[in-house]
Amino acid sequence: MPSFAEQIAKSAPDAADIKQRRWIYIPYDRYTDRTGPLTEQSAAATGVVIVESTAKALRRPYHKKKLVVLISNMRHFALEQAARGVSVLYVFSPKSHGQALVDVQREHALPELTCMTPAERELRLDLATAIENGLQMKFAEDTTWASRTADFTEVYGTYKPGKSYVMDRFYRKARQKTGILMQNGKPVGGQFSFDADNRNPYKNQIPVPKPPKFRPDPITEEVIAFVGETYAQHFGEIDGFDLPCTQADCDLMWRFALEHLLPHFGPFEDAMRDDHGQLFHSKTSVLLNLGRLLALDLVRDVAQAAEAGAIPLASAEGFIRQLLGWREFMRHLHGETDGYRLLAGHVPQEHRRFTQEVSPDRTEEATKAYASAISKADPYAGARPSALGASLPLPAVYWGVKSGLHCMDTVVAQVIQEGWSHHITRLMVLSNLANLCGFSPRELTDWFWFAYVDAYDWVVEPNVLGMATYADGGLTATKPYVSGAAYINRMSNFCGHCQYDPKKSTGPGSCPFTSLYWTFLERNQDILAGNFRLQMPYNTLRKKPAQELMQLRARAEEAIAHLQSFKRPAY
Repeated sequence: MPSFAEQIAKSAPDAADIKQRRWIYIPYDRYTDRTGPLTEQSAAATGVVIVESTAKALRRPYHKKKLVVLISNMRHFALEQAARGVSVLYVFSPKSHGQALVDVQREHALPELTCMTPAERELRLDLATAIENGLQMKFAEDTTWASRTADFTEVYGTYKPGKSYVMDRFYRKARQKTGILMQNGKPVGGQFSFDADNRNPYKNQIPVPKPPKFRPDPITEEVIAFVGETYAQHFGEIDGFDLPCTQADCDLMWRFALEHLLPHFGPFEDAMRDDHGQLFHSKTSVLLNLGRLLALDLVRDVAQAAEAGAIPLASAEGFIRQLLGWREFMRHLHGETDGYRLLAGHVPQEHRRFTQEVSPDRTEEATKAYASAISKADPYAGARPSALGASLPLPAVYWGVKSGLHCMDTVVAQVIQEGWSHHITRLMVLSNLANLCGFSPRELTDWFWFAYVDAYDWVVEPNVLGMATYADGGLTATKPYVSGAAYINRMSNFCGHCQYDPKKSTGPGSCPFTSLYWTFLERNQDILAGNFRLQMPYNTLRKKPAQELMQLRARAEEAIAHLQSFKRPAY
């Protein structure tokens, strides 16, 4: 079979195509012809430019499977468009996307390009620089989203220093505007959220369906070989790749999830298992974040299934809240805060490199000055809020070095193999440990960014710097999401297979999570003791005798030292 390059070359434009067609640039995470500029004219009047950039792929040690699923979907999307009569200018470039577009527009005398406003800040910045260097491009609204910026600002107003956000307000507004799970202006079932019904551990009550695997076709096999050779030093395993890369397979994956997984999703969405890493999660986030599936389509499918009685209301609402609520909320929050950079003037930073240039007071002017200083130094530099003062280096366990903590070792092994784990393992195992130990929020964010197949700046930064680590000082969450061993033991089977006893907090064989939890509260009591959601644990902490507190501190220090004793792999 001809290589992809040979196949796609047949759809390259001639001089007439250049003049007569509308030319659209397709970002690396928007492979859809179901919405946006591609739907606004016939295929015969459309041309697309797609850039496969090694510079972007080398920016971080992205998981090999992330690169495979992204590049293979990119190539399949190009062939799919060619098959329906679209002219395709596919560019292989060692440069950034923006730099490559400047070159290709000049070389082919392309007219002004249209592009849906990129989801990633990094790409927006790259294209802005390219426009300064001569790229002719205009932007259209990204209609793959389920909401607009105005929907967010109508609820919260524009960003101001010190403001806090509660997702529930945005979610209620989204439900009311879309009419999803609404009847006569009121939520179906009498309440907007059924979160309290969705917190059961999984104990084999229902068999877990075996999800479909998508065998790589020749195009994907070519990508696997390319990634394995070009990005050999990147994170993660490449063997066993089985994610969908064609539109037909992406749709098939969703239909399976809708019919076989989501009917049981709700009650067990917070459950964790070492023998069922996926449980009833749809695992469609990677396809949503590539544009292969559209959030409103999925939300409507689930709502219709619930109305038909095929999915229980609590399961349907739990899934819809993730897409219509959290996903949209987080991407708006990322945009409104410039990727959390606007927090720099009023939230403590992990490394205050600009304290001499700007006053560290809490005024709005200082906020803008901090952000400006950071941007001028390196516009791509990630935000570094650390409201709780966390800054320890992320330890080797996140790279697969065995720590002896069965929960951590199990989840990290799954991430190395799949580039994925579900949201509770991300929050209550991976992020929980980092929070309790005081590991760098920025390093944890960057790790999630390259380790997960569904991670992009707009989703990973607010989720990790905000909800997962409380580094934003409460902008996103009303309290830190931390726990001791009791929660992990209740919601998983991890502890039953671990060398540590979740019921022991100190002494030989005790689980470090519990001592780390109490010392986390003690360490941060000046900041957190007044939090209304933490009154019960702080009351318990105050009652602990001095001798026990000393033992807890010693056990926690021992655990952190143990984790930091292993050499971290270099990437």
